[in-house]
Amino acid sequence: MSRAGKGLSPEHARALIKQAIGIINGDRQLVAEATAEIAVIRAASSPEEQVRGRPRSRKKPPLSQGT
Repeated sequence: MSRAGKGLSPEHARALIKQAIGIINGDRQLVAEATAEIAVIRAASSPEEQVRGRPRSRKKPPLSQGT
């Protein structure tokens, strides 16, 4: 999450607090609701490339040292 220079929206902060309260109280339904809200907020505020993610770069395996 590289959101340098940007703060949380009030809705995002409220959803994070709701999620934390659900975790502390052991309320799985509350945690699930808050997590869904967070996902919707992040998807709405992120460009499409960030939502889908970057393609993985293919790296060559390291050269083996002959022993």
